[in-house]
Amino acid sequence: MTLPQSISDGIRETVRRDAAGLPTEDLISRVRVAADAVALAARAFDETALNSSTAGDWTPLQCLSHLVESNSRHAQQILYVALTGELPPDGSFDLPSGREELLAKHAEAIESLFAHVREAAPDGFRHVTWSHASLGELNWREWLLVLELDCSEHARQLTAMRNA
Repeated sequence: MTLPQSISDGIRETVRRDAAGLPTEDLISRVRVAADAVALAARAFDETALNSSTAGDWTPLQCLSHLVESNSRHAQQILYVALTGELPPDGSFDLPSGREELLAKHAEAIESLFAHVREAAPDGFRHVTWSHASLGELNWREWLLVLELDCSEHARQLTAMRNA
């Protein structure tokens, strides 16, 4: 999904401002709160509803799986750049198929990321950027906040599916 330019510009500026101005622990806290919201939203479905879709939309489980795969990839990129200044080689991620296993994989990726960015110099390698489809070139601290945005958006999607 691409955003209208005015929206993506506003989001990009907010992400840049917050990523530059907040301590690493505050960034981590924001991502953790959003990740917890995803887990709460995903656990609100019974097993039947978890695998049901309407009008060709994703099932809640597909939505969760997409988020876990995306965030695992981004978490790996963030921690590599934060510590080494280089992007990791492209890799594949083995994703489990069940809700609790996906949530555990997501928590593992996020917690590993947090441990690594705590070791990183807050201003280290901020000149290294890579492209986001809607927001353009972002550094590792900005990408960290993108995880918050992605988790918040997918928690919202899951809640909307639950309420539909």
